[in-house]
Amino acid sequence: MSSVERDFDRLAQLSEQGWNGNNHYHKFLLRQLPADCNDVLEIGCGTGAFSRAVAGRAQRVLAIDLSSEMIRVAQSRSRQFPQIEFKIGDVMSRDLPPAAFDCIATIATLHHLPADAVLLKLRNALRPGGVLLVLDLYQPEKNLWRPAVWPTRSLI
Repeated sequence: MSSVERDFDRLAQLSEQGWNGNNHYHKFLLRQLPADCNDVLEIGCGTGAFSRAVAGRAQRVLAIDLSSEMIRVAQSRSRQFPQIEFKIGDVMSRDLPPAAFDCIATIATLHHLPADAVLLKLRNALRPGGVLLVLDLYQPEKNLWRPAVWPTRSLI
């Protein structure tokens, strides 16, 4: 088990009632969803708060997280949302079908991953006109905004 997985297994035990800076942006992120949003992928779903928010606007939500404990807690808090499928996994080793998602969301996760590889993988999994929602830390040394990373048709 990686140290990241162990850390997040412990974080999963925190109360849902506590303030979380990421949750502050959920309403803003929800306004960015495509109007016709059938299939959503959330990378690093944690305890499922954003997945549950998205479930009201999408037909299917696939939510993955590296932490088995995060997924266990997310499932227990999301029983009334049958359109959400929670899976334990690492997005970098998971096969994502091409052009499968109308929206891919990732909150406070990308900074843990190799930027170029994950962005290309997510771009390929988005349907034409799909939306990539990213809320994360900015790390200048990763240089996420190099033009070579982005396709000719911008995702933003």
